[in-house]
Amino acid sequence: MAAQAEKTADSGKPLENLLDEAIDSEENGDVTIGTLLSAFGSRGFGPLLCIFALIAILPPIGGIPGVPTSMGLLTMLIAVQILIGRRHPWAPGFIRRRGVSKGKVEKARDKAKGLLARIDALVGRRLTFATTRPAEWLAALCCMLLGFAMPPLELLPFAAALPASAILLFGLGLTARDGLLMLFGFAATGGSLYVVTTNLPALLG
Repeated sequence: MAAQAEKTADSGKPLENLLDEAIDSEENGDVTIGTLLSAFGSRGFGPLLCIFALIAILPPIGGIPGVPTSMGLLTMLIAVQILIGRRHPWAPGFIRRRGVSKGKVEKARDKAKGLLARIDALVGRRLTFATTRPAEWLAALCCMLLGFAMPPLELLPFAAALPASAILLFGLGLTARDGLLMLFGFAATGGSLYVVTTNLPALLG
C-alpha cells in the first residue's frame, strides 16, 4: 500500500477523510469516476473500493436509479485489475466521465457523519496476514461476485447496500491493512450471496 494511503489509514478517520478527499476532487461541480481515479489511483485499490461502496450505500446517492448498478460494475472492473496484478486502476473514458454532483456527495457525508465516525473508530492495523497478496486476490474474487449481485438487488430500494457493505469491509481492510475487517468481509460475502441466491427468483419474477 502506498505511503499516502497508509497516512490516510493512520489518521484515525479513513472513511471520513476518503469522502472529504472525494468531494475535494470534484471538477465543474461533479465528483466523477475520472476525478476519483486521479485522486486515489496512485494509492492502490482499497480507497476506490471504499468510495464505490459508500456511494452505493449512503442515502440519498445510493437511492438514485442506476447508481448501485454502476458501482457494482465499477467494483467488478477494479476487482479484475487486482486479479491480473495491475498496480494502478484504469477505466475507459466513457466511464471516467460518469459521476454525481458534489452537493449530493456532501449531503450523504453530512447525514452519515456519525455512522462513519463509529466505523472509523473500529479500524486498526491488525492480523496483517489477512491482507497479504493471496488474501487480496481472494478478496478481489469476492468483490467480483458482490459487484455482480448489485444490479438485480437494485430492484429493491437500498438492498444493494448489503453486498456494498461487504465491499466496504474489503476496501477498508486493504486501505488500513486491517486483517480483521478482511475476515469480516469474507463472512459478509457469504451472507450477501446467500441472500441474493435465495431471493433472486422472486426479484426476477
